[in-house]
Formats: sequence, structure tokens, C-alpha cells
Amino acid sequence: MNKWFKIVGLVAIVALGLVACGNKSSSDSKNTKTLTVWTSYTEGAATGKEIKKTIKEFEKETGYKVKQSNFTYDMMHDKIKASAAGGNLPDVIWGLPEWIGEFNQMGIAEDITSEVNDWSQKGKISKASLNAMKINGKYVGIPYESTVRAYLTHETTFQKAGAAVPTTWEDLLSMKDFKSKTGIYPYSFAGKGVREPQELLVYLAQYGLNIATEQKGGKFKNTWNNNPAQLAKATKVFQFYKDLISDGIVDKNSATLGWEDTDENFATGISASYVTGNWLAEREATNPKTMKDVQVNAIPYPTDGKAATYLEAKPLFVLKNDTDKAAKVKLAEAFLSKKAQKAAFLDRSPRTDVTGSSKWSKDFKKLSDTGVTFPPVTVSNIQQNMIDSLAKVLQDGMAPKDAAKWLSTEVNKSLADNNELAK
Repeated sequence: MNKWFKIVGLVAIVALGLVACGNKSSSDSKNTKTLTVWTSYTEGAATGKEIKKTIKEFEKETGYKVKQSNFTYDMMHDKIKASAAGGNLPDVIWGLPEWIGEFNQMGIAEDITSEVNDWSQKGKISKASLNAMKINGKYVGIPYESTVRAYLTHETTFQKAGAAVPTTWEDLLSMKDFKSKTGIYPYSFAGKGVREPQELLVYLAQYGLNIATEQKGGKFKNTWNNNPAQLAKATKVFQFYKDLISDGIVDKNSATLGWEDTDENFATGISASYVTGNWLAEREATNPKTMKDVQVNAIPYPTDGKAATYLEAKPLFVLKNDTDKAAKVKLAEAFLSKKAQKAAFLDRSPRTDVTGSSKWSKDFKKLSDTGVTFPPVTVSNIQQNMIDSLAKVLQDGMAPKDAAKWLSTEVNKSLADNNELAK
């Protein structure tokens, strides 16, 4: 039996009662014009307020009643798996790019290819963001939010150290006396949690490596252990992490810090630079003194590599149930209107005609052409493999080459578990 179905069976037993309160009942779908949408935004933030306005306008224009519930992404992911097992899926949800392959494999995402191709606004959506919604040539979502990671630096701290902003790995590793001059570590990274595999994905991409590559027949495989040149490059990536700690470029505690910690450390000036997203614009209000000198830069890359960043194009999924498909798609598209995007996602919109004038918008968008994403496979186990591989190097002392070999093997095991491994 597929591992996913085993897990869902257990989750459904304890969670099915809970998800029912967030979904429409079968009588709702038959007797009333009701749509259910699950969102994920910070409660109290401007995004949520603007989205509620969009929903009210949609209700007024269409006559539908929209039942909206807001969750964290972790909560939503668990609830989707449970509600899928119970055959009680919502209509539209905000998702993460990592879910595209998984939901396609589960068979719960509608194929909206014809609707996207016929959509009058398709030409206004970034091609890179739209392409990230495709799997096996079909659209399984539309991007409602899109941004990349950038390398943020505190200008005054670098001036105090007498250091130029690094553009390469070598530049970073040369800043061994930065901490003694400023009392602040020059760099930081996420050592645990969801941000960690995203960062690792970028460093691998800077050497032209994929965590899994599509093979003939449409399935995927990690090929490092079959390709000495690729394995050597993957080894360099793990060595880079090890050197950052051993050379004092990052706090040794970085190995146990999540993205919340690293965002906080940068926003409060505890670290001098960090790779993160443009949501840190919100910290200009809460930390005006320490955020006033922030500069946006391209992520440093190895001199024998290339520029790369993480493209996070978040999909709106239209899920399979007994609700009218056209109505569900219309609701999804409402979140992508120019008006809604300008109000709720000005600095992180996938629309090419929506952009702000601040560095958080224009300077981030300049980096979009080098964006990379996870392959369209079930990545939950693969992300954990990536987290575990770094823990083996940073916490257990495993040799970088051995960690690269281990990760290659484990990724292929994860692909096999989900029937996604190429022979």
C-alpha cells in the first residue's frame, strides 16, 4: 500500500470530525450557491483585510456565498489530507509550491488547463510563475503570490567592518574577522524547518544541480551517485555549509535555528546579512531603526557556479468535488484580478502589471529570472531528507561527500515510495 494512504488513514480517523466544520456539507453544494475557500495569511495583516474585500465583491457580482477559513500552511496541509480521505474537500485553497506534485499524485487537483488558456488575464501573469503551476503539461493551479529570495544586508554594519557586500561564496568565507570588528556575525542560514531545504535547493542550483531530474517517461531520479561530476559539486555545497560554521561566518547555533529565528535576528540587527523574502518589509514598521539601512542584493554564488535564487510561486488550487468547476475557477481568478493583487500583494504579485516602487518590489523582481523551484513531485519526504542530510554534516560530523551520497540515495527512496522514481 502506498505510504501516503497509510498515513492518511490514520490522520482521517482523528481529524475527519474537525475538517467538517471548515467544509461545505453535501446539502450546501446541492441546494445553495456556496463556495469554500481556505486561505493562509497573518491574522490582522493588510493582506487578510484586502482579501475579505475581494470575497465580498465576488459574492455581490456572482450571487455565491463564500465560506472562508484561514489556517497556517502546516494546518491546512494536514486538513487537506484528512478531508481528501473523507471525500469532503473545499473548493479553492491557497497552497505552497511544494504541494503541486503531491496533490497531483493524490488526484485531488482539478486540471484547469483549458480555463487558464482561455483566461483573458493569462498574458498578464509572469511566465515563470505560470510555468511553475504545470505538471505533465497541464495546469493544476494558478499563482496568487510570487516572490523570490534575495540577499539582504545591513549597510552600516558592513561599513563598520570595512567590508564590501559579498557577491561570491569565497567573499563570504573571507570575512573571518567581521565578528571581531563588529560583534555581529556577517551571515546566517536556517538550520531547521521548511526554509532549510529551500536554501539548500538554491545552493545546489548554483552548481547546476537538481534534487531530482525528470527522466524519459516522465518520472524522476536523483542522479548524483551515478555521476561523479555531480557528486563532486554536491559535496562542495555541503562543504560550504560546514565552512560557514567552522570559519565563524555564521553563529554555530545556526544549525538549530528556524526561519522565524533568522528573520528575527536580521530584523533586530543581530546578524549582518541573510537570504530571505520581501515579507521583511513589514519589519520596517516594527523595527525602524535596525531596518532602515537594509539593502537588497543577489545571493552570493560560487565562482565556478552561477546565480540562482528560490522562486516561490504559490498556487491557488481548484480541488475536485461536486461543486460547479466554472464557479470554482471564477473564484480563484478573482484573487488574481489587478485590483485584488494591487491591494493585497503589491510587492509579491505574479502579475507583470502590478509592482511597487520600493526596493521590496522592484529589487526583488530583478532577480526573478534566476529563480528555481522544487521538481513537480511529492516533496514532503524529500524536504525531510534534505534537512536530515544537513543535520548529519552540521550536528553529527558526517563528511560532506558522504552526506551528498546519502541524500542522493534517500531522495530516490522517497521517490520510489510515491511511485515517482524512474527506473
